[in-house]
Amino acid sequence: MMLTGRMKEATKAMSGSLTVEAAIIFPVVLCSIFLMVQQGIVLYTQTVKMFQRQEMWEEFSPAEQFRRLDLIKDIF
Repeated sequence: MMLTGRMKEATKAMSGSLTVEAAIIFPVVLCSIFLMVQQGIVLYTQTVKMFQRQEMWEEFSPAEQFRRLDLIKDIF
């Protein structure tokens, strides 16, 4: 009987220990997840900006504009 009582006390103490550990680990895990999501959003924003800059340069063709200006000078 006495052993059973000690086992119950040990189980209660262990249960409280797990609660304290979870109270420490849960915010760390949650902050880690938020930081990963934030970095993903930053990476997405940088990718969108880079893509927009690339489209601008694809529309701009300096060689073609030079040929047109040279042709205009030849005509006039």
